[in-house]
Amino acid sequence: MEKMVLTLIMRTKIFIVIFLTLCVSEAYSQFKVNSDGSAQFQVGSYLAGYTGNSSNTNVSFGFGTLPNLLAGSYNTAYGYYALSKNTTGYNNTANGNLALLKNTTGGINTATGNCALAENTTGSGNTANGNLALQYNTTGNNNTANGYQALYSNTTGSLNTAIGYYAGANNPDNLTNTTAIGYQSAVTSSNQVRIGNSSVNSIGGSANWSSISDGRAKKNIKADVPGLDFINLLQPVTYNLDLDAMDNLLGIDKAKKDKLEKEMSQDLKDKNEKAKEAKEGQIQTGFVAQDVEKMAKRIGYDFSGVNVDEMGIYSLSYAEFVVPLVKAVQELSEQNEQLQQQINELKGSNTAFRSATNETETTGIVNPVAAQCQLYQNTPNPFKERTEIRYYLPSDVESADIYIFNLQGSLLKKIPATRSGLVEIKGSDLHAGMYIYTLVANGQTVDTKRMILTK
Repeated sequence: MEKMVLTLIMRTKIFIVIFLTLCVSEAYSQFKVNSDGSAQFQVGSYLAGYTGNSSNTNVSFGFGTLPNLLAGSYNTAYGYYALSKNTTGYNNTANGNLALLKNTTGGINTATGNCALAENTTGSGNTANGNLALQYNTTGNNNTANGYQALYSNTTGSLNTAIGYYAGANNPDNLTNTTAIGYQSAVTSSNQVRIGNSSVNSIGGSANWSSISDGRAKKNIKADVPGLDFINLLQPVTYNLDLDAMDNLLGIDKAKKDKLEKEMSQDLKDKNEKAKEAKEGQIQTGFVAQDVEKMAKRIGYDFSGVNVDEMGIYSLSYAEFVVPLVKAVQELSEQNEQLQQQINELKGSNTAFRSATNETETTGIVNPVAAQCQLYQNTPNPFKERTEIRYYLPSDVESADIYIFNLQGSLLKKIPATRSGLVEIKGSDLHAGMYIYTLVANGQTVDTKRMILTK
């Protein structure tokens, strides 16, 4: 125990000696209490030019830190030349070699890491955490970068977020409101979110993704979505992805990517290569976005499932296909109902025709409603220009129709029989010949007659 105490005392003495040496030799230290009670504290060297005019509560430690401060307040600089150009910037925290090096008037910035926000001059509200994070940002505001070279190339873009090793490093400049999450993730347009790089083969969770769809936030609502007209034009395909081509589209610098991979351990490189091979070897099922766009334009459909960003890169929102698919199913259901109705009508007309040709089977069951109905011979008969078919329907008949057939049994007309008791047939609607007409009430054949048209 005594030995440990002596060792601790010795180390403390060495620290004090080093600190005093810094303070009395070439190093420079200053502690100043301003008239308003605020304080300035600096330790380091090359502090010439520091004035402290109208500035308060600033702390700096390291060579070249805060030498040009004029009126900035509440700044903290720790590291070689951290915040060395700052004049009136306020509430900045720079922790690392050259962190916030060129900041002059920008405020509320936080930079942690070598060269983090090094080129920033007037940008404010930025947070950079990682080696070279947001290094080239100059006037961009309210960006957040967490990871090695995260948002590395951003200069004037604002409201961008990048989390992960090399996340958003190759983003085009001057983008707004983007989010890139994961190793080497990249966006290509403003108002875009991307998760993972091209080797990622699964994104999900324990719940489905949901979109706000409250009717109170919608206007110009129209029921004009095409169904079968659009769906029938689509061409489903299978394909394999070309990840190198994908990276090229996303603007990922191949030389930088190769350099990053060389710095990785062999085990990690092998895993990345295996993931890439697995992704490229997987057979995908889907559509080609350009084809979908072409088909939608063919029918004048402004389909929201096709997205084209500022760099001309196409993507598809597959969830958007649900709406035209639902419409297509509804159309098919309606067509099915119409076909079923036609089948039922054909069954009824076939029964009526068999009755007219004395082919109806006798069941011994007499429908009391049909028994009260009457069908009369058309007059005149034969006819040339027009003829009238008269009939009688009791009040309890729910539905009735008159069917007109040719002698081959083909249904030519189906005419609703109303309470008027009269149907007019025009000679111009038929060819010359003999026809059969039948009255069907409540689905039961009442009677059948024949009429002749002459020309």
